[in-house]
Amino acid sequence: MEPPCAPHELTLPLILVEQQTKWRMRTTLPEQTELRPSLGQRLHRMSEARFGLLLLAPAALILLLFLAFPLAYAGAMSLFRIELTVSPDWRWAGPGNYLSVLGERAVRESLARTLAFAALTVGTSVLLALGVALLLNEPFRGRGFARVLVLLPWAVAPVVAGVLWRYLFHSNYGLVNALLLQAGLIPAYRVWLDSAPVAITIAALATAWKTLPFLALIILARLQSIPESLYRAARMDGAGVLARFRHVTLPQLRGILIFAVVMQTIVALQSFDLIFTLTRGGPGQGTVLLSYLVFINAFERLSLGQAAALAALLALLIVLLGGLAPLLAAGHRRREARNE
Repeated sequence: MEPPCAPHELTLPLILVEQQTKWRMRTTLPEQTELRPSLGQRLHRMSEARFGLLLLAPAALILLLFLAFPLAYAGAMSLFRIELTVSPDWRWAGPGNYLSVLGERAVRESLARTLAFAALTVGTSVLLALGVALLLNEPFRGRGFARVLVLLPWAVAPVVAGVLWRYLFHSNYGLVNALLLQAGLIPAYRVWLDSAPVAITIAALATAWKTLPFLALIILARLQSIPESLYRAARMDGAGVLARFRHVTLPQLRGILIFAVVMQTIVALQSFDLIFTLTRGGPGQGTVLLSYLVFINAFERLSLGQAAALAALLALLIVLLGGLAPLLAAGHRRREARNE
């Protein structure tokens, strides 16, 4: 009779059999791999915020290349003294360019002139655009053709608009002189652009004429979205035309009018090409705005550091004045909410 086997002698073959069985199953059964989600599935599972950032990425990249980099470069230039008439070297100036620019009398006079020009341009363009939009909102024959006709100044390049208005007020063969002389309002042809107040007024009118179509269209779009039920209720209460305009139309247009004021303020403060072709800054320095002064420092005096500092101050002025109107509107809405 054979002696019984030890326990470890029995378990060892069982372990070998199990390992061989597992090895055979791995070699015979196909390996199951997890399928990766496709691009469409990943986009579908993406949150709205991430998907929005993905869509904004190309535009953000373009802005970074063509806006952020030039701004940073101009900001760096404003901290150096760069006088190309003396030397092409960049010499550290720190805030010296800003102090030098702010200390110049020509800059202070140009700033006052720029603010006056902006106020005249904004007031004229917004009021004219409001009147044109109210007119185009009324039904009459040829309204579609009139709406197309209003777009013509918008299609004209600023340089062409400046040349056009220059010839309109030409002292020898301008159309304005001819019409006023035929009407008997002036005794002889007049040189309109030899007076600084008249020249800057003509420049403001030309700028308002150029931007009138855009402002009129956005105001017209808001007018057409006002519910007709508000006007019917006002008429039932006995409100006349002026009362309906004051209590129905103007409150509904408050937001778009603020937007129009902000946009036109930005346009007026950075206006250059129309001024350049219309008056060339004359007579004397009568129409030299801050934007034109940047051009003089950069391309006539070749003082790039001071030009960059002046451009930075102009950008700061645009941001401050551009953000003032929305802040005032927000304060007005908060006061109305408290009164209610």
